[in-house]
Amino acid sequence: MHARQLILFLFLCSCLGYGQSFKIPDSLASLSYEELSNKFYKELRANKELTMLYAKTYLQKAKNDKDSIEISIGYSFVGFTFDEKTHHIQQLTYLDSAIAVCKKTNNNRYPLLHYISKAAIYEEKGSFKQALNNYLIAIELAKKSQNNHLEFITKDNIALLKRKLGKYKEAKAIYRQSLYYRINKEKMTRKDSLNYFLTLSDLVNIYRLENQIDSARVLNKKGIIAIKNEKIVQKGLNLDLLFKFNETLLGYYDGEYIRVIKSTKKLLSELLKPKNRYFFYTEDLINAYLYIGKSYEALDNQEKAIIYYQKIDSIAETDYILPQTVSAYKSLISHYKSLGDKDQQLFYLNKLLRSDSILHSNYRDLSNKLVKEYDTPNLLKEKKQLIASLKGEKKESSNQVILVSLFLALSLGGTGYYYYKQQRYKQRFKQLVAANARQESTKKKSPKNAIGIDAISKETLESLLAHLQKFEENKGYLTPKINAKDLAKQFGSNSSYLSVVVNTYKQKSLSQYISDLRIDYAVKKLQEDPKFRKYTIKAIAQEVGFNTAEAFAKAFYKKTGIYPSYFIKKLGFHDNA
Repeated sequence: MHARQLILFLFLCSCLGYGQSFKIPDSLASLSYEELSNKFYKELRANKELTMLYAKTYLQKAKNDKDSIEISIGYSFVGFTFDEKTHHIQQLTYLDSAIAVCKKTNNNRYPLLHYISKAAIYEEKGSFKQALNNYLIAIELAKKSQNNHLEFITKDNIALLKRKLGKYKEAKAIYRQSLYYRINKEKMTRKDSLNYFLTLSDLVNIYRLENQIDSARVLNKKGIIAIKNEKIVQKGLNLDLLFKFNETLLGYYDGEYIRVIKSTKKLLSELLKPKNRYFFYTEDLINAYLYIGKSYEALDNQEKAIIYYQKIDSIAETDYILPQTVSAYKSLISHYKSLGDKDQQLFYLNKLLRSDSILHSNYRDLSNKLVKEYDTPNLLKEKKQLIASLKGEKKESSNQVILVSLFLALSLGGTGYYYYKQQRYKQRFKQLVAANARQESTKKKSPKNAIGIDAISKETLESLLAHLQKFEENKGYLTPKINAKDLAKQFGSNSSYLSVVVNTYKQKSLSQYISDLRIDYAVKKLQEDPKFRKYTIKAIAQEVGFNTAEAFAKAFYKKTGIYPSYFIKKLGFHDNA
């Protein structure tokens, strides 16, 4: 512990009476650590005075017994009596004291628990860098002590950080691994069940953020059914509220705006109760406000929508910034712009720029740290396991080892390259949106290469150009399986003349011309039509004239430099749909 933290800790102890001078009440003197712990957790979040009394008693009993592990637990109990919203510094200070005591022992379990608690406090305050530092320490201790339960709890929290960075695929992989571990345990305890449902709910959110709404609904329904069968109520926690909350937010995508508003408000009255803060976090509260705001906006009630966007702004004042925060600021800026209120417009524009800066800083720093200290060590561990497995089976050859090493080296390189690639895609996305906004109606171009054009009469040329213009205006390019012969026949000409005109005036082949028109249409419609974004890639491909999703994705990438799935996801960040 740093010197200034130690000074602060001693100061707090003297001020709050948590030092050696505390006298254990006679009514509690004969209670065991387990009995005191049960009483502490029973009253936590319900009766602050009793909670403080049990925590102080636990700590004093441990000091009297000179039991280091119990002293560390006592310090953590005292820390938990503080409100994490207003006194998180005190919580962290007592946890540091708990960790310092544990370091004098050979016990890995309790410093591990304390590091997880520290990380959770930092994360809830939006201090994601400090949270990751503590999670990484915790996961090393979990591996060292072979504590699979706490290792997967820590992994789940790292997945949560990845989710906040927009690394949805990576977070999804961790959540699935975690669910698989718990489902396949020989005996599933109540704690395992609790963690299973929390992870399942987190996975539902990942699908929602990826705009895989149908998958999110299926998984959430699975959670609702399973939790009814399990009837899990642990320490008064009603986890079914979490799945009801997910179900309500998903209703937004069906246009059930009134239900979203009413149900979310009703659920918040329960979810914001102190006993439910164990599983309902600040991120969830931001999502609730955002979807209420978006629903009011969809109902053309701007005044009420603004109230909820401003609630997100209030949370942002504590430096808790998520992509949803940016979405709220954009709506606020748009609202005040429509009113001609330049002062408020500038006010929220500055906040947007600040939030965007914090997001980029968090993404850069945390991505680098995750790659270096979490992703890479896991890949190296996988490499060792693969090589050991091959040796054990006595079937390996030197070439196989080289191939395995090469594959994993490429994997490591790919992981390190991830951030750069995402930034490049992001730049291409911005360029594509800007280009589409500037795009004008198709104009005739002077031919740059008139070879072969002289063979076509002036009347035929003008007729073909007029037909091409009408073809674009009527969106004839959306017709599937269109070819040069059929199109030329429609135009009253032949395929040779048509190909020459397109090649000369459009500077591309006929097939490329049609493909580009389809992609331009898809880009514009995806930007303007939120419902269209909910379609599968296959359905979008068919809507714009492609026979397969693969052909569409390939053509989209060739023209824009990014894949349609990425484009849709980034559009989702803009309005958090």
